[in-house]
Amino acid sequence: MDNNDKNIFDDDFDFFPSDASAQNNNENQLVFNEDIVYKSDNKNNKENNKYFNRSIKILPIIAFVFVLVLGIYIFINNVNADKVNLIKIEEKSKVGYINKLGNVVVRPKFLYGTDFYSGYAIVKNYNNLYGIIDSSGSNAIAFGNIFSASIYDDRYIVTKFTNDGLKMGLLNANLKDVTRFIYDNLSYIDDGLFMYTKDDVMGIMNKDGKEIYSYKVDEVDDRNISVEVSNITNNESKNKYAKVKINSSSTIINIQTGKEVYKYTLDDIRVLDNNVFYIKKNSENNLYFIIKDDKVVFESRDYKRVKIDDINSDIAIAIKEDASLEYIDLLTRKVINFNDSKKYTYSDGIVLEEDYDFTDKKTKYTVITPKEILGSFTDIKPYNDIYVNGYMKIIVSDGKYNYVDKKGKIISNNEYENASDFDKYGFAIVSKDNKKGIINKNGNEIIPLKYADITFLDDKLFDSIYKKTKEELFIFMENGKYGIISSKNKVVVKAVYDSFDMITIKYPIIKAKYDGNNTLINLETFREISINCDNDINIYDEYIISNGDYYNYDGKLIYNAGGNL
Repeated sequence: MDNNDKNIFDDDFDFFPSDASAQNNNENQLVFNEDIVYKSDNKNNKENNKYFNRSIKILPIIAFVFVLVLGIYIFINNVNADKVNLIKIEEKSKVGYINKLGNVVVRPKFLYGTDFYSGYAIVKNYNNLYGIIDSSGSNAIAFGNIFSASIYDDRYIVTKFTNDGLKMGLLNANLKDVTRFIYDNLSYIDDGLFMYTKDDVMGIMNKDGKEIYSYKVDEVDDRNISVEVSNITNNESKNKYAKVKINSSSTIINIQTGKEVYKYTLDDIRVLDNNVFYIKKNSENNLYFIIKDDKVVFESRDYKRVKIDDINSDIAIAIKEDASLEYIDLLTRKVINFNDSKKYTYSDGIVLEEDYDFTDKKTKYTVITPKEILGSFTDIKPYNDIYVNGYMKIIVSDGKYNYVDKKGKIISNNEYENASDFDKYGFAIVSKDNKKGIINKNGNEIIPLKYADITFLDDKLFDSIYKKTKEELFIFMENGKYGIISSKNKVVVKAVYDSFDMITIKYPIIKAKYDGNNTLINLETFREISINCDNDINIYDEYIISNGDYYNYDGKLIYNAGGNL
């Protein structure tokens, strides 16, 4: 608050007149006398005294609550103001920043500058000194106070001079110390992990600055360390593992705890998806092993290749030398498809067993997991024996299609001429009489079958839009033109466009062609963005760069090279 501004809660401000005993002979004049207020002609002074006494006692409470609420409001708004992200601009090889209205906050003067993240940006001035500025353009960390800075996974790796020389440490997104500046080297790995060296110790720390794994090296060692994290394809596993190689020795660790879960070896460990690893051997088969819950749950040289498609399935797919497949139950380490008289197909985390019952003269299908049998069915003919996102397409009659779930239940009584696989959000595209619509996993037709064509958006773009708008969107075609429709069966973009082109999967912007001309559509507002997009277009969070000019998502030009508008 400015010093010249009057504080309405200043101690010098008197609620009552200083002369508490002042009276007036006017019969309707209010009279103040210490803690009572009354009208001079009022015959019920006693009752009024009680009422006003209570009021006066409540006033300080009301004032306190008001001050508290006001303080919280100011605090929240100050915090939000600090988190404003400016837009980076570049002119003549210099970096500056504007706000979302296009006003220049920092003129282009820096030799280097990052995009803003959580209210801050790393910059380098004309003396090649690093600093960090805030959204007002002021120094959050002054130039010269740090030697270098970079940001990974909302953590700053910063180097600065200390009493022990040049050292490195971590800062959080608010520029608060996560670690002390005691490290000789820090570098980002993946999944919120950092490698460090500190004197004669090498190791790994998490983003909270906790050293989860360390290894002491001798003076003669080369001090080489590398870490490779196994990719989890569905991002649902609590336990992730990584190969750590220090000089010529390798092991596997749990990246949450740092616990070693595999013995050190001089052999080269290779990393596959979903916590599958193998040791390559030249003279014999590779040794494959799988880690789960900090234990080796499978290890074998009997296979040409081993993989896991779904880490939650407890099923490994093993390829033999003759190219045949075995499905391994990781709970019992037994082969699921051991019976050669039956047919087995793996998909979507389950094994579908097909067996012919000669007594009933029917084919029986059983859905198997290592933990339980989910269901079974007969008198149903699978289209290709493959489950996708919980459902399998089946042939019901005369080339018509429907779906069955993993419990063996057909989802509806409908029959379709064509049917797509279900996507991961629980939608499938179906058609009758050459007209397409969309059903949900309950078999309900949420978009009626009346369109010439319907297609899914890219999964990541679908996700991005849903997180911001809660809208589930699809592309549809009608009368030879394309539009956008929601899962609520609401046309949000009319079918007037020749085509759509997905130019980003991160931001809610799609490129469209109308009468041969390119345009952009904002899938949050469902409005066209009037920007010349025949040439280079770059989409960012809440702004667009086209031919060097900066626009907001409404299509308003907010900045062009040479000055703001």
